[in-house]
Amino acid sequence: MLSLMLVLAALPCAARAFDLAELMALMGRVEGSRVVFEETKHVSSLTAPIVRRGTLRYVRPDRLEMHVESPFFERMDIAGNMLTIETRRGVRHIDLAGEPGAAAWVSGIRATLAGDRPALARYFAFELRGQAARWTLTLLPLDPALSGVIERIVIDGAQARLTRIEVNERAGDRTVLVVQPASGDR
Repeated sequence: MLSLMLVLAALPCAARAFDLAELMALMGRVEGSRVVFEETKHVSSLTAPIVRRGTLRYVRPDRLEMHVESPFFERMDIAGNMLTIETRRGVRHIDLAGEPGAAAWVSGIRATLAGDRPALARYFAFELRGQAARWTLTLLPLDPALSGVIERIVIDGAQARLTRIEVNERAGDRTVLVVQPASGDR
């Protein structure tokens, strides 16, 4: 037994399995982040994709902000169960408690960012592939309200940083969000 443990300890890190507990520990150490994004939404009823650009900000434990700068202004702020959407037309407030599908989607993204495995497991079955330097987390909705709309969410990352989020919808639409650190951020 001791010789097996010595052999395992001698294996390079890349040869050892990277698991969800390790990913959640990495993510759990991040207090906040700010990134720039490019979102490409492929809508089955449109001939060309919709492309939006802006910034995203996460603040532990449950704050997500999206500021769309191009091609139009939009700001979405999620704090707790409250979603605030601001456009040139005005401001709307939505209580996510009354929107179970949206709440499950938001919970999955926030749980990943926070490294909160129990919250992630509440709404999704998941599969993690890769190593800490480059990983892919696939989320399959368990919640009926969400699984009726979302087929899967695929999150790519490196260490404790998300690099890409792809949302595949049952109706055939697909959204790809590519993120990079904002200037001056990690």
